[in-house]
Amino acid sequence: MCSSGTIGPDQPFATFGPGSCRSANFFEVNASGPEGPGQAARALFFITLWTIAPFIALLGVALRARGHVFGVGLILAGFTIDATSIISMGGGFVFALLCGPLLLVTLIATLGVRVR
Repeated sequence: MCSSGTIGPDQPFATFGPGSCRSANFFEVNASGPEGPGQAARALFFITLWTIAPFIALLGVALRARGHVFGVGLILAGFTIDATSIISMGGGFVFALLCGPLLLVTLIATLGVRVR
C-alpha cells in the first residue's frame, strides 16, 4: 500500500511530496476498500467455495462408484462451482484453469461408468 502527501498548501494541487510504501497482507488490502471488512469476507467465501469444489466432486465419484445416481449430480455441482471461478482474474482464475478441466473429465468419465 502506498500513500503520498502534498508538499505544502501553496503548491499546485498535482504536486506530491515523497511517497511511502509498505507491504500489506490480504486482509489489510481487502478490508480497506469502500465496503470495509465485508469485502474481505466476500472474497474468502468464494475462495472457500472454489477450494471445496473438487472435494464435492470426489464425494460424487465415491457415491457413483457405489451405484448412487446422486453422485453424478455432486460431480456436476463441483464442476459448476469451479467454473464460476473463471470470472475472477485474481487467484480464482487458477482454479478454473487447473481444476475445471479435471472436474469436466471426471464428470464425463463417471457418466460412462456402468455400475454392477
